[in-house]
Amino acid sequence: MSPTELSIVVAVYNEQEVLAELYRRLSAAMASLGRSYEIILVDDGSRDDSLNILLELQQRDPGHIRVFSFTRNFGHHIALTAGLDHAKGDVIVMMDADLQDQPEEIPKLLAKLDEGYDVVWGERETRQFKWYKNLSSKLFLWLMNSVARSEVRLDSSIFRVMRRTVADDLRELREKARYLPGLVRWLGYKQTSVPVVHGARFAGETKYSFWRLIKLALSTATSFSAAPLQFATVAGMGTAALATLAVVYIIIRKILGGYAVPGYASIMIAIFFFGALQLIVIGLMGEYISRIYREAQGRPLYLLRDLATSSKDEGGRIKAEGAGIISQRLSNLSSTDRDELHHAIASDPHLLLARVFAGSDRNALVDYHLSTWKNADPFVFTESEGSRITSAALVTELEWDTRILGLPTGRILYANAVGGAVDSNRIRTLQNVLKQAVGFSKERKLCLLDARVSSEDLFVTRAFESAGFHLVDLLVTLGAPRTKFDRVLGSGSYTRNGNSVEFGNALRVRPMRPEDESTLDQISGEAYGDHTMIQDRFFLEPTIPQERSQDLFREWFSNIARNHKQSTLILAAELDGVVCGYIALEPMAIFGNALWWKDSLNAVAADARGRGVYRALVIAAFEFAREHEAAGLLTKTQASTQRVINSWLHLGGDILESAATLHWTSS
Repeated sequence: MSPTELSIVVAVYNEQEVLAELYRRLSAAMASLGRSYEIILVDDGSRDDSLNILLELQQRDPGHIRVFSFTRNFGHHIALTAGLDHAKGDVIVMMDADLQDQPEEIPKLLAKLDEGYDVVWGERETRQFKWYKNLSSKLFLWLMNSVARSEVRLDSSIFRVMRRTVADDLRELREKARYLPGLVRWLGYKQTSVPVVHGARFAGETKYSFWRLIKLALSTATSFSAAPLQFATVAGMGTAALATLAVVYIIIRKILGGYAVPGYASIMIAIFFFGALQLIVIGLMGEYISRIYREAQGRPLYLLRDLATSSKDEGGRIKAEGAGIISQRLSNLSSTDRDELHHAIASDPHLLLARVFAGSDRNALVDYHLSTWKNADPFVFTESEGSRITSAALVTELEWDTRILGLPTGRILYANAVGGAVDSNRIRTLQNVLKQAVGFSKERKLCLLDARVSSEDLFVTRAFESAGFHLVDLLVTLGAPRTKFDRVLGSGSYTRNGNSVEFGNALRVRPMRPEDESTLDQISGEAYGDHTMIQDRFFLEPTIPQERSQDLFREWFSNIARNHKQSTLILAAELDGVVCGYIALEPMAIFGNALWWKDSLNAVAADARGRGVYRALVIAAFEFAREHEAAGLLTKTQASTQRVINSWLHLGGDILESAATLHWTSS
């Protein structure tokens, strides 16, 4: 059984006078049951102060109240659908906010459900509507039962309880024209009703006008039955039969001389009769066609506001789904929580860069990572046992990647769990926080999550895969510390001539000049558009169009070029006096007193490959790194690019670590 036994789903639209009393009576009714519960209140684009009141109720009782708000008014049944989408309980209760569905009647519905039923709805003993609402409701029910009686029984109310299995199946029905009692009935299952007291509206006015009921009746009739189309067919056949009889009658009268003067009235009657019939049939056909059109558009049923306070408690924490899991911004962590996170990360035997900064203090390495993540201010998902964090995942949204790729994109900066390599409990806790990270991504409408984990920790990879991630890339980190610079540079034949590094055979490497930028930009576009050369996580992700991946690398080079001579050094290669490639070097964050450099991006023109250009660029990179007293030089490349790996290894560099790149996509 899930931690939440009951979910009460309530749609709210302009109900500011009712909400306080609704909360009081619902809370009292739930307290009398002694079951764990949540109250999901969905604001359907209210124009009064309903949303603010809902948020105040949530702050008052964050353990039980969850609030969602639409960006506009999407409709009563869609609001209830949104509540069902987010309900966590084993049993779901649906009701309206106006207190005509009385919270005190919920135990009666649950008692009937416990007899072995899957759905129990409240059958109102006496309807407490005003006379015109009673009349319009009866007309609606009569029309629905007359038209759709063969498929669905519609003499039931929204007020009902259902088991989670029913709710899960109901979530799969995503048509836009929604009448929930009809959809629930269509699902089947064992269903029944119990008589309930229907209360008078506590305050305010009904939101179902006569016109809205007519629209709902027409929408529901065409959703649940083909009877209107059958009516059109039967009416057409009947009219054709009448027309045939009329023609026979007219011919006989004509033969007998009964038409001295043709009748104006009969002609007009026929015109009006057939014209009206045609309009009715066309209208019915149009209703079905419009429904097909709306479904074909594929628009979401609803859009939710981003309520910054809708899921926070007084400490700024976000209570994620699942027992014991908390999420909050890295900047909002208390000193105690930060120490616990620090301890959990420090226990990771495969922490990235641990081999790069070999022999360094593990705590200092954790501080280094936390400082590099500071600007992103990620959401930190943690699961704990007692005061100790057992697993953690840090998630951030990527604005630049989102803009270039055209997909809302995020990144898991770190995810792991404390424990031994084959500890099944470790994998379980990591799966829990990854599940919450994915849920967070869905709420934020992210389409892509990028993550990088050590290739040596296969159990972590397994946990990611169980959370819906898939492998897209294998990376190796190549590099050399300063102590190896002389060995690397001693293995290559070159001469230094001012700012240029000469390699003979008309090949030299020098810092980029402003006039080189357009040429190098073109080389970058061509190189990263060559699918025989590029195997990168963006190109290997099916959800990303290839041209988008190519644009990302072009834009990446442009950004680096704009920072040339400030925080970046771009070295350009010339062959026979023609610029034919580049390597872009950037300083990493300072670790201790050491400043490492990294190869951020490189490319070689197609007609210059195989002529030692990339090797020359790497040697020149080490030469300039030594000149600037860098602590070391790094590059990352795909495990499949043996040309790059061999170049570094032959020069004396090392493979320092390997990592798997994993993606989660909303598709």
